[in-house]
Parts: sequence; C-alpha cells; structure tokens
Amino acid sequence: MITKTKLITLGLALAAVTLSTTGCGKQEIKQLTAQLRMEQDRSRTLEAQRDSAQQQLAALQSQSTDTSGQLASKDMEIQNIRAERDRALAELATEKAKPTPTPPSGSGAAGTIGAEISLGSDVLFSAGRATLTSSGKRALSSVASSIMANHPGKSIRVYGHTDGDPIRKTRKLWSDNLDLSSNRAMAVTRYLISRGISGSKIESIGMGSTRPIASNRTAAGKKKNRRVEIMVIN
Repeated sequence: MITKTKLITLGLALAAVTLSTTGCGKQEIKQLTAQLRMEQDRSRTLEAQRDSAQQQLAALQSQSTDTSGQLASKDMEIQNIRAERDRALAELATEKAKPTPTPPSGSGAAGTIGAEISLGSDVLFSAGRATLTSSGKRALSSVASSIMANHPGKSIRVYGHTDGDPIRKTRKLWSDNLDLSSNRAMAVTRYLISRGISGSKIESIGMGSTRPIASNRTAAGKKKNRRVEIMVIN
C-alpha cells in the first residue's frame, strides 16, 4: 500500500529530475523542494496521528469486550446468590413446618435421648464453610426458644455430620470431614449459648461422614447426610 508520504517522496524525486531537464532555475527548484518536504512532514504527522487513533480505538474495543464479560459474570453470580437464597428459605420453611419431636413417655432414665431436631447443613452454612448464615441463625433462634420453653435445664448435645465427599475446595480450611463437622457443631453450640442456653448444659461433637442416614451415591442422599442434629438428653 502506497501512503501519501511515499507519494510525496516520489514527487520530490520526479520534481528534481523534471526541473533540471526543463531548465528551471535553482531558486525555483529549492522552493518547490521545500514545499514538497513540508507536505511530506505534514503527511507523516497525520499518518502518526491516524495510527495512534487506531491503537486507541482498538484498546477501547478491547476494554469494552472485557467490561461486557465482567458484567455477564456479575449477573450470573447475582442469579446464583438469589437461587441459593430462595432454596435456603424454602428448606427453612420446610424445617419449621415439621413438628418438634417430644420425649418418649416414661423415658426418665438419665442419658436417654429425648427431643431431637435435625437441620440441614445447607440451611445453616454455605458450602464448605462453618460460619452460620442469616437463615441458619434464624432457624437456631427458633430452636433455642423451643428448647428453653419445653426442656428447661436439660442437657443438649450438638452433632455435626457431613456427606462422604472428601474435602477439596476448602482444603486450606479443613483437614477432613471430621474437622469440618466439628467446627460446624461448635458454631451451632456457640450460637445456642448466645441465645440463652447454658454453656454447662451443652456439648458439641463432630461425626464427619461416619453416621450417614442416606446413600452418598446420590445428590439427594448427600444432602440428607449434611446435617446438624440437636438432641435433648433426659
């Protein structure tokens, strides 16, 4: 591709040859050469400005593409958060609808299990975490009120359970499922104490994946196994 600068350069050469053969004076040749060189410099400046503008345009187009990708990613993240919130609220509503088990009649022997409440870990915690969610705190507040009203002074045991999948994504936090379940049980225990249950009457136990209540071969079974059980001891 022949640019304007190249054309002017060719023009300088042709003009020099033409003027020398037509007998034009040296002064005229100098003036014409100076004009052509000014045009050459101006053309180079314009070409440099054009190249710079093209580079800026390409950079802006790249930024626009990156921004569009970031916005799409944020939209997907918001949708996932909303879906998780709706699922947690639905599970919480299901748990609240279940009747609280009452102690078996005549079970006055010390150490026997009375009322038992089981809450899905997916309601209480985010995946792979041991920090209570807002929905989890609301559920446990209801549990604490029920225990204090119906079983005052009784001992409480909190059991943490996981599914059978090994720890992968949160290996920096937990060494294994037993570690995770223990920390979840302790988080529930601390919250129940903060809601009025005596710390001397409550203990937390991590069971890991050793006590499944469903098959770990299916997603539905794993979901059932991820739970925290709160038991009143008569």
